[in-house]
Amino acid sequence: MKYLLFILLFFFVYQNNKYIYRGLLWLLGFNIDTKSIENMPSKTIIISTHTSVHDFLIGIFVYYGYMHNKYDNYVLMKKSFEKYTNPFFYLIDKKLKLIKVEKEKSGLINKIIDQIQYKDNYILYVSPEGTRSYIENIKSGYWTLSKEMNVDVCFFGIDFYKKTIKFEEPRKVEKYWEDEIDKFKESASKYAPLF
Repeated sequence: MKYLLFILLFFFVYQNNKYIYRGLLWLLGFNIDTKSIENMPSKTIIISTHTSVHDFLIGIFVYYGYMHNKYDNYVLMKKSFEKYTNPFFYLIDKKLKLIKVEKEKSGLINKIIDQIQYKDNYILYVSPEGTRSYIENIKSGYWTLSKEMNVDVCFFGIDFYKKTIKFEEPRKVEKYWEDEIDKFKESASKYAPLF
């Protein structure tokens, strides 16, 4: 009987998830700019800072609350975290796919391109910092992917102190990596992280 109740509850939550996840964001005090989601192309690389596990949770709430019906979601995740979360997500949602990032990262760009290049209606979430700690130098993976696949990037901003969430205007990456670093830092400076 417990299992049947769990299955029914899961089915209810999953089918009505957008309202539940929107409600969770509201209860947490977040205000999301929903018009910024409407401008997203059918194929987008979402870039953002990643300063705490809360970024991931807020991102999941936004995805399930506003984007789940339209997009498959690919998230890069360290192998040590992916091995625990992937089986869980795979069982409940086939549209959320975690891509394992090995320590040596050899061939990761080609692996991602092979996996999603010919798909439609997806977002690929990448944290160019590659860690939840503050670092000066970001990684160029999203820039390379964007250029190789001709896909726009969109900065996902979470301001934990103003309680605002916004997707900036989708754009092509800069021609030179140094210019792209400046563009990323300019976007990141608009949103107060949780650290």
